[in-house]
Amino acid sequence: MDVITLPYKFKPREYQLDLFRAMQRGVKRIVICWHRRAGKDKVCLNATIKAIAEKEKSDIPGTYYYFFPTFAQGRKVLWDGIDRDGSPFLGHFPEQFVRSRNDTQMQITTKMGSVFQVIGTDNIDSIMGTNPIGCVFSEYALQNPKAWDLIRPILAENGGWAIFNFTPRGMNHGHKLLQQARESEGWFHQVLTAEDTKIIPADVLEAEEKQMPADLFRQEYLCAFLEGAGQFFRRVAENVSREPFHISPGTQYVLGVDLAKYQDYTVIAPLDLMTGRIGPLERFNQIDYNLQEAKIEAAHLRHNKGLIRIDSTGVGEPVYDHLAAKGLRIEPFRFHEQSRKDLLTNLQLLLETDAIKLPDDEQLISELQSMHFELSDRGRVRIEAPEGLHDDCVMAVALAAWQFEKQRGLATMRYEQSKPLPPRYYPELGF
Repeated sequence: MDVITLPYKFKPREYQLDLFRAMQRGVKRIVICWHRRAGKDKVCLNATIKAIAEKEKSDIPGTYYYFFPTFAQGRKVLWDGIDRDGSPFLGHFPEQFVRSRNDTQMQITTKMGSVFQVIGTDNIDSIMGTNPIGCVFSEYALQNPKAWDLIRPILAENGGWAIFNFTPRGMNHGHKLLQQARESEGWFHQVLTAEDTKIIPADVLEAEEKQMPADLFRQEYLCAFLEGAGQFFRRVAENVSREPFHISPGTQYVLGVDLAKYQDYTVIAPLDLMTGRIGPLERFNQIDYNLQEAKIEAAHLRHNKGLIRIDSTGVGEPVYDHLAAKGLRIEPFRFHEQSRKDLLTNLQLLLETDAIKLPDDEQLISELQSMHFELSDRGRVRIEAPEGLHDDCVMAVALAAWQFEKQRGLATMRYEQSKPLPPRYYPELGF
């Protein structure tokens, strides 16, 4: 029989060995708060594979879960993940070790009968009634903490282990767990910054610092726990108005319209161009294009035939064309990376200068407060909603706010079109 050396096809860096040593000592609760690009998932995956193999030496198969904030993230990062050298993450499972692989359920079964499965805590009910003996919580600071509440008593009963890895995301449950690890006997914890590991060249780190918001850099690379470090919109609560919104004759309005895509919602956001006040939002989904158009047209007439600023990207293009052909006052907005960034930055500045007022809308407020800076795999700063959540209300308000700022003569955008798109017709959509 071939001898398999574990970790397989992985040589841990010096600082990563501490996790293996902690598991070798029998530590059952491990918390690693490492900086971005420190190799958290690679070391946790290999530690899990090693733990499975060692348990099987005693002829004891078991169930092992690798949790991500969402199912989709688990597939992207680990199941379909490719390392920097081009090798698949799952290649750390020796072929001689594996009996079967289920790509749909992201599950590997070993020849001894152990089960390793990648799971999103956005669907934590899927593991009800199971009995894992080892779990990894990847990016725990972004996960639903109820998942740990569910798994904790199971592991306590069967003597199982849990590893939590994350980069800080404010003073949330990740920070609380780290504090618990510091104060609890028998836990292992480790906080490593980019200055500690020194795996990122100094010139690269310096360039990152120059390109990123200061708080975001401190959070991602220096493991600083800062409230709101990655939050994009500020002064949201301070700009919520609870005064009634009245549509007055002679007042000019603009309607920001973000159209539904897939499971999203179409949202209509009216804005008073004189005061900057945003009125009650209309939010709906799962209706056909004709009915959506009827609702947009009704809102247009109700708001003194206010200008419609509509997302004309993809499915929005034929809707724009049809409404334009009917003679409505409407202007298209095509989304791409730069135009989206311009649009959101404009709304950010309006909120920070108290130039607009928001309706007391729980969904809108939640979306605004959840929008955050995020670093892409290539290190580019993006503005995103948390995976699995909506941003439809934000985009509708941002479209209306763009027109408000444009009318004041202050808006600048690289993307602006010189003339409207010509009307077209789409029989497959019923018009």
